[in-house]
Amino acid sequence: MTDISAFGFEDDVEFVKYLVKEIGVAAVPGSSFYRDARDGARQVRFAFCKKLETLDAAAEKMGKLRGRK
Repeated sequence: MTDISAFGFEDDVEFVKYLVKEIGVAAVPGSSFYRDARDGARQVRFAFCKKLETLDAAAEKMGKLRGRK
């Protein structure tokens, strides 16, 4: 899980939708892991694939988030 507060999105669901649509990387909204969704609304969870090439491609795509606030 990682904190997404610095990116300026309303919540975790808005952030993961942006990631998929604009960045090409999928994550799971943190709120889906909590009984009270508000407890995870500033977090997302990433699953990491075993192939180094897949990780490298995701890291390159995530670089597009730099400077977004």
